[in-house]
Amino acid sequence: MKFIKYIFFIIIITSVGCNDSFLEYSPKTSVSESTAFVTYDNFQTYSWGMYGIFANTSMRQYAESHASGDVLANYLYKSSGTNVQNNHWQWNNITSTTNTDNGWDFSYMRKVNIMLRNIDGSQMSEADKKHWRAVGLFFRSYRYYDLLARYGDVPWLEDVVADDDLDILYGKRTPRNEVASNILRDLKYAEENIKEKGEGENTINRNVVRALMSRFCLFEGTWRKYHSLSDAEVYLNECERVSKLLIDVYPAIAANYVDLWSSDDLSSVPGVILSKQCVEDLEMSGLPRMERGGSQKVSLHARTVGRYLCQDGKPIATSDLYEGTGANATVNDEFKNRDHRLYWRCVPPYKTNKGNGVAVTDANRDSWWTEGMDPKDRYYIDYMNNINDANHQFPLHTWQPQFLSRVPMIQTSSHSWGPMRNYGGYYFYMYYNTYNESAIQAGAKFAVTDFPIFHIEEIMLNYAEVIYELGKFNQSVADLTINKLRARANVAAMNVNEIDDSFDPDRDPTVDPVAWEIRRERMVELLGEGFGFYDIRRWNRGEYYINQRPLGVRVAASEKDDYFGSASIFITEADVNPEASVTTDDLGRVVCVGDFVQQGKGWQDYYNLNPIPKTQLILNENLEQNPGWQ
Repeated sequence: MKFIKYIFFIIIITSVGCNDSFLEYSPKTSVSESTAFVTYDNFQTYSWGMYGIFANTSMRQYAESHASGDVLANYLYKSSGTNVQNNHWQWNNITSTTNTDNGWDFSYMRKVNIMLRNIDGSQMSEADKKHWRAVGLFFRSYRYYDLLARYGDVPWLEDVVADDDLDILYGKRTPRNEVASNILRDLKYAEENIKEKGEGENTINRNVVRALMSRFCLFEGTWRKYHSLSDAEVYLNECERVSKLLIDVYPAIAANYVDLWSSDDLSSVPGVILSKQCVEDLEMSGLPRMERGGSQKVSLHARTVGRYLCQDGKPIATSDLYEGTGANATVNDEFKNRDHRLYWRCVPPYKTNKGNGVAVTDANRDSWWTEGMDPKDRYYIDYMNNINDANHQFPLHTWQPQFLSRVPMIQTSSHSWGPMRNYGGYYFYMYYNTYNESAIQAGAKFAVTDFPIFHIEEIMLNYAEVIYELGKFNQSVADLTINKLRARANVAAMNVNEIDDSFDPDRDPTVDPVAWEIRRERMVELLGEGFGFYDIRRWNRGEYYINQRPLGVRVAASEKDDYFGSASIFITEADVNPEASVTTDDLGRVVCVGDFVQQGKGWQDYYNLNPIPKTQLILNENLEQNPGWQ
């Protein structure tokens, strides 16, 4: 049963207005509430509306798209027009006055609490009452987890807030310890009392509850450990428990890495615990069309690309397979022999013998990359067609659909618009497929790519990390988690005994070598899913990730005119890093494209928490601002 059904059910109780922004509370409930919650079906119908939180961009860590959390973490770079300051955290443009993340919103709590307070008075059996209470507590916990991650202390609303509850409406924030404890309490109740299979296929069930517990408990446990708070092990132990239970239930992962984010049906994909399902003319996704057009300006930068291992399981600094060094190395060499997940998140380079704007036909398909082409130019066309299925073929198809003649397509000014191009050249793609060209061409209305909300790959990485944090990580844990993911990406298995201080000389020197490898695996496997910003905050390592200037693709001097013409954007790596072992007239990177790709002003210690919006502080003088934001 697809949770998108909620859009069909509109009942009076969910349309109650709100008249106070800082808690988003509503007037006392209308008389219809007494008759709206009587039978099991009443609660089931009402619950469909709660699934909307998975599509509500103001109530999750990534605001604009799934990748936004990774943009904020500086794993990815986004720029558009003449605005080089899209990452406001990097540019110090976040204040309590200008903060526009819309996160300080409690209207969803009211929606859930209305259902919770009507359970006891219903005609349902005790078992059914416990089930629906568990469902409500899951959704409330999902929302509170995000609030906790953003703000730390937040008002805890155990019940529906009435007009005369002035001590709540104008009260202080609830301390983080209490909020986190309440979330864990509610999730434990939900785990014990929800129906094992929920309401049927793709609904909230026991495994979904455990998946949220795994995510939340890893976050809170590591936050406490790296921010010197007490009770870290309480949450870490719970993460270990539920993560292992889920790994036992979901022993298999999706056959192909690309399946999770570029399939029109995830219902039969192994390891998917809960997914957002899209249906033509009913619930659509514009993401596949957007990234195949000219509006998507998200790219990896060189340091992120550099964190992908070579296929021998070693970093680029120590692998004999890495070919991206030397005075004449190009972006083609840089991609050789790398983790396949790099190729499925960053379009590998190629050139065809045609220009853009030619429609895809059976007659011209082969001639595009067979007639008179340099073998190195078609290398990744052949390679990607060998490792991909028929729905993910190269050369890339734009939304028209037409062939994209070459990659990288580097944008040299705000006016050089075109499909699949950006300012750094490492084009980020995640939803690319060709199984429904006519739908992509017609527009977002017909794009029906599903995406997972919880999947076992995340849980496996949660488990690997939490076992490390508990001091128990070993080869058997690596084999159960990380090495399953590596095998799918054609990367040699992690050998824990080989990882020492010299394994990756480019790692964050403040991080233990094994922890660094586990975190590397998390970034590589989950890139684009939006976990990055919360990850670097909970690790207390925002400074390391944010204070790095985005760098573009590696380009040999001999190819400068080929890529950029007369545009003065060819800046050597040595110009940015004087200690770099490169010859300034032989090797360069796209560092600054018309001043679009720039270094921000840097991370501030107090950025680990969002500011409370100033408007809310004015409305409620008992609210205190987070430290540093005053």
